[in-house]
Amino acid sequence: MFSQFFGNFLLNQNLVTPAQLADGIQDVQKIHKKIGELAVRYGYLTEEQAEQIHIMQTTRDKRFGELVIECGYMNEAELEKLLALQRSDYELLCKVLIDKNVLTKADCAHALNDFKSNYKLNDLDSLTLLQTTKINILINDFYDLTQLDNAPVFMKYLTLLFNNITRFIGSDFTPYKEFIMTEPPTLKYFSQNITGPFSACSAVYATEETFVGMASRYAQEEFTEFDEYVQASICDFLNLNNGLFTVNASNEMQMELALEPPLEDTCELNFSNTVYCIPISFSFGTVHFIIADI
Repeated sequence: MFSQFFGNFLLNQNLVTPAQLADGIQDVQKIHKKIGELAVRYGYLTEEQAEQIHIMQTTRDKRFGELVIECGYMNEAELEKLLALQRSDYELLCKVLIDKNVLTKADCAHALNDFKSNYKLNDLDSLTLLQTTKINILINDFYDLTQLDNAPVFMKYLTLLFNNITRFIGSDFTPYKEFIMTEPPTLKYFSQNITGPFSACSAVYATEETFVGMASRYAQEEFTEFDEYVQASICDFLNLNNGLFTVNASNEMQMELALEPPLEDTCELNFSNTVYCIPISFSFGTVHFIIADI
């Protein structure tokens, strides 16, 4: 996930244009192999076992490698071999931008050092499971949600959201800074309320064309028009993410939460309170995620 935030850093430093970055991220996506794909290719897992792990990730907020070891399909030494084969995504992004003559090697090295320094990621090259902690730190430094009640809980929600976007939608995205909304979205949107000791509204809005692209990724089907299947897929992603959040809240914070059914074009947003919008740009369009107190 580091390359996505590194890409935003390059944009803010005016080292790349949005078009150059999007083109580079697309090439990285083609080159970068997921651990599951590598495990099957090298005979550590069958395709059925890899699919089983992917299904487990829909109910448990754990990395693929953690679940593989937990299930006894691989040992830590075998996983480390695969991690060594899986080139770091931020390194691939640098290589792609250099190959395209967008940046020089010196430009990339300097930008990467500044990025690591700004976000306290000096041991970014480590490929251990401590990477999860580094991602949490990165997201906490990148976003400022302090105007929300229970801001630390919202940050946990946001970290989970990025993990699930990467797992179920794709890693070819660029995150943008949050902004405060003052009125409801004019585009199509879907929402779901979380209730209990921590109450929040979560929502997502985009153009219909963008939702078609997002649903195609999530459902792993090729949708061509905005229909009930696309709408169901978007609601299912929202429900999956929020369901995992309620499980985490129970396990990690002893906080029992409940979910209301996902709704279309309805959200209990009180604009007298702070309503944050977080845009995330994909190759198929920009998806806006909303989080707010209710």
